[in-house]
Amino acid sequence: MKFEIPAKSALSLPSIFDLCQWLVGAPACHRRFIEGFVNPRPGERVVDLGCGTGASLRQLPEGISYVGLDLNPHYIQAARAQFGERATFICSDLVTADLSEFPPFDLAISVGVLHHLNDAQAQAVLQLARRVVRPGARLVSMDPCYVQGQHRIAKFLLDHDRGNHIRDAEHYRRLLAPHGTLETRVFSDMLRIPYTTIVATLRFD
Repeated sequence: MKFEIPAKSALSLPSIFDLCQWLVGAPACHRRFIEGFVNPRPGERVVDLGCGTGASLRQLPEGISYVGLDLNPHYIQAARAQFGERATFICSDLVTADLSEFPPFDLAISVGVLHHLNDAQAQAVLQLARRVVRPGARLVSMDPCYVQGQHRIAKFLLDHDRGNHIRDAEHYRRLLAPHGTLETRVFSDMLRIPYTTIVATLRFD
């Protein structure tokens, strides 16, 4: 999970971003997300839409063919430095990304991305995912989420997130459901601190 803090500009630096992730327990959150919902198998081709510094790759099994995309060139540089021999990283805007050079992927993941995008931009990313995966493949995403009665600290953190488009669970469902078969779950225990997330599994029809 890409947890954010109010010091927004500092998080553009990979070292600060990764430190904040570690402090709030994001590595364990990534592991739970990958093992519990993504469940990739060796030999599969995975595209990570908004890969950041490549944190999800740490949780993927050996034998996965991985391509990560992110708009932040500093994140991509850091990801290549750490995982360059194991993966392909591309610096690109997700809305206009071109992955036509790659064979169809078996799986798409997106961690902490949709809440940075307005509905039109998010739809463009969902269309991208649909184009680049094989028929019947999944997109598994995780994002911060508003819910009624959530912890006041969780709400404060969401209110001050870098992403300007955090939605409630129903809004995320309306965004994703037209593209296929959708399952969602909302969690409040994915990080060490009070924080609310939605995990969505979208199987493209």
